[in-house]
Amino acid sequence: MEKRKRTQKSALEGASGGIFLIGIGILFLTKIDFFPWILVVIGVSSLPGSVAQKGFWAGIQGFIWLVGLAILFATETFWPGILILAGLSILAGAIVRPPGLEGSKPKRGLPPSDDDLYE
Repeated sequence: MEKRKRTQKSALEGASGGIFLIGIGILFLTKIDFFPWILVVIGVSSLPGSVAQKGFWAGIQGFIWLVGLAILFATETFWPGILILAGLSILAGAIVRPPGLEGSKPKRGLPPSDDDLYE
């Protein structure tokens, strides 16, 4: 089972390079402006590798930000758009957040609460 997970992980990580080259080729073929669409290529190509290494939550966050920034730069609506992008990122984090990040940690410098002592 461990070998199978490792094989899937390396396959996803390897797919990132291929997706990146295809994306760069599409940018040159269509002759559109390189920036900001390179951000979309980076976001899409980094998605499989991020998912393989850090899980779906981390992968989708990077994807949302890179693609969102590309759209904001392309449409020149950075100021109100950044608020929408931050909201989308927060929503994605709330929907697909991994179970390990749901618990709350005690604040530094404060004594632990009674709940922390009896867990």
